Amino acid sequence: MKNVSITLKLDGKQKKFVTPNFIPGVLFRKAAECAEMVEQGELSGQDLDALVSFVCEVFNHKFTIEEFEEGTDSRLIGKTIYAVINYVMGNVTAASELLGGEVKEEDKGKSD
Repeated sequence: MKNVSITLKLDGKQKKFVTPNFIPGVLFRKAAECAEMVEQGELSGQDLDALVSFVCEVFNHKFTIEEFEEGTDSRLIGKTIYAVINYVMGNVTAASELLGGEVKEEDKGKSD
């Protein structure tokens, strides 16, 4: 399976996080629930917390909710969350397009 990555601005520096090679099946159910939340349109603060927590879980908690929120451009948070949902549900091409391209072979497994 191809990987995708997100880049967060942490401590003034860009830091890339790559999806792990294995995504547990339980995250598929969570992705479906997250997709339903996003598609309903109106998100509460609690919904946003759940969505960002899901993203952190997909990336094996290599960053915190706060780091994700502070390190992502506000105009890209929704797109990034939706891309991660798509990735977990097997829509790798859609996720890659939303995030600006797939991960290069030499970057797989890295989280600089």
